[in-house]
Amino acid sequence: MLSSHLSRRAILSGAGSALALTACGQGTASGPAKTGVKAAGKINKVGIQTYTLRKALAEDFEGTFQMIKDVGYDYVELNERNFTEKTPAELKAMLTDIGLPCPASHIDYNRVVNETEAIIAVAKTLDAKYMVVPYMADDQRSLEDWKRHAAALNLAGEKFADAGLRLAYHNHQFEFDDLGGGTTAMEVLMDGTTSKTLDFELDIFWASLASIDIAALMRRYPKRFKLCHVKDLKGDPASAATMTYEEVGNQLMVNVGEGDTDFEAIFALNDISGMEYFITEHDQPKMPYRSAIQTSLGAVRAMRF
Repeated sequence: MLSSHLSRRAILSGAGSALALTACGQGTASGPAKTGVKAAGKINKVGIQTYTLRKALAEDFEGTFQMIKDVGYDYVELNERNFTEKTPAELKAMLTDIGLPCPASHIDYNRVVNETEAIIAVAKTLDAKYMVVPYMADDQRSLEDWKRHAAALNLAGEKFADAGLRLAYHNHQFEFDDLGGGTTAMEVLMDGTTSKTLDFELDIFWASLASIDIAALMRRYPKRFKLCHVKDLKGDPASAATMTYEEVGNQLMVNVGEGDTDFEAIFALNDISGMEYFITEHDQPKMPYRSAIQTSLGAVRAMRF
């Protein structure tokens, strides 16, 4: 079951009107084009997290990647399931042939901290800039656990930085739970690492489900959010308290553009957040998959901020 603690963090409040400020142009992208953002305030390059299509990939691995390309996505973010089908070198060759770069991949936390050099080699083989820790196991989420994780990610992140690469962490909603005394796991990770050693991939759906003031989070930790999962929420976040993960995906998660999330207000703060990579994802997309991922891509390309 999902955590029932989904209240807004008081320590991140005080900037609740920050999103409204973007209507005046504050935080609008300007200057040289970033990886995924044009100066005009629109997203130029859009990726997809392959977890979205895990069922389709199980049926037709290469054909599904070709579909991603045909729909119009610019790049993919891999996950560890993909490495059970092909080696990193084979994946790189296939993606190059299809015309899909892979700037980022999700990689298990234990492998990142215990096999750091091997994961760096994987990143270099894929020509991926970012390796992203996607999840922390249920039994590894106490306050002391998170302090230990922060220290371990700091050490691994140093090695990534020395190799010219970046390590990042991807959130769910539980990183915003109160661990006692108002402290959250997100704060422990943010404050226990540095901008040199650890970036963050903001999953907008899960942060929204936790009722987080995303603008305030970005302002408190500027330039720390280099990637994001563009992932839409429709409905009352509080209803998730009694739902399973699958129910949340089926009942609250929708294709981008079909929900209630004000993505444009969030992306108007890209100069503050540091956001460069915009990656659509849906944990439980409805079939036909091609139509679902096309809907999300079209919505992202239409955004203006």
